[in-house]
Amino acid sequence: MSRLSIQGVGKTFAGVNGGTPTQALLPVSLEVEDNAFITILGLSGCGKSTLLRLVAGLEEPTAGQILLDGAPVRGPGADRGVVFQSYTLFPWLTVRQNICFGLRQKGMPAARQREISERFIAEIGLRGFEDHFPKQLSGGMQQRVAIARALANDPKILLLDEPFGALDNQTRVLMQELLLGIWERERKTVMFVTHDIEEAIFMASRVVVFTRRPGRIKSEVPVDLPHPRHYTIKTSPEFVALKARLTEEIRAESLAATA
Repeated sequence: MSRLSIQGVGKTFAGVNGGTPTQALLPVSLEVEDNAFITILGLSGCGKSTLLRLVAGLEEPTAGQILLDGAPVRGPGADRGVVFQSYTLFPWLTVRQNICFGLRQKGMPAARQREISERFIAEIGLRGFEDHFPKQLSGGMQQRVAIARALANDPKILLLDEPFGALDNQTRVLMQELLLGIWERERKTVMFVTHDIEEAIFMASRVVVFTRRPGRIKSEVPVDLPHPRHYTIKTSPEFVALKARLTEEIRAESLAATA
């Protein structure tokens, strides 16, 4: 059984003040296997973030169903860890306290919380910053903490919505390598939304390309590049060929959207 099964899922938002409804997502079907790293690639506003929010249980579909390990998704749950583009740390909590938030909610003993937080603080490279507050951290550091907080809760699947979109290019590249390294060690199932073609290829075991709005799946492109991945792979002939193919697919959608 696939870890995540999306079966004919669509979403239409009601019109404001009785206005015309907005169809954000045409029926989408997608199977995401255990330990897969799937990137959802598409233009801004194409419905890819809507799909992620549906999987997270933050929105309800107007068609179809979503199953996680065979059980229907009905609202948010600890089995799904979510990281957004905006920094969503609790400003009144330290790095360690933010990472331990979900563990405290579960009633986990303090010693075990500390053990888990130490592990992830080391994984994200923030030793020495355990007692810092979010305002004392850079944007990249805050996103590291957000990823660690999501992983510390041991979710079945990690959902990331343009998590590096607000970062400068160099920090973004470093964060890509950091997250991919964590995935290579942890082997969580990951769904990662992005509009950046290089990022989609570099991170993924499979790229799912969306059409313009209302979104639907246009194609699914396997990425057979070896692991562990280093940023230098972006200049390899295989990577360049994938980038050329996906650039043409996204360009066609962009031209159709403006026609």
